[in-house]
Amino acid sequence: MSEATKEELAQGWLKALTDVDHFYEICAPDCRVWHSADDKWMSLKAAIDAVHDRGGLPEFINSRVTLTEKGFFAQTSGVLKSQGEDGPEVKIHLIQIATVEGGKVVQAEEYIGPETDLAV
Repeated sequence: MSEATKEELAQGWLKALTDVDHFYEICAPDCRVWHSADDKWMSLKAAIDAVHDRGGLPEFINSRVTLTEKGFFAQTSGVLKSQGEDGPEVKIHLIQIATVEGGKVVQAEEYIGPETDLAV
């Protein structure tokens, strides 16, 4: 079986933004994941488990990928709902930088930021 190209992995990444378990198919089993919200590195399984514990991914909009020398980066935005029923919703912007080796994503850095009004 041939190795996946960066383009194929990047398109798979967009699919995984709607089905988090698809990350298992495009990432190496020992893939390291940086979560800016947690300020730590974690395993792929821990990152996916955290999404399931939260009740899944938000619906992302305007998702896109750009290929780089070492892999690709993905940009998207969505609305996070707080855990409580009456909690606020927060629009977030997400950048994910993926490093590719041997036809798999071997490292992913995820940077999450809330949308803010800079005119405040």
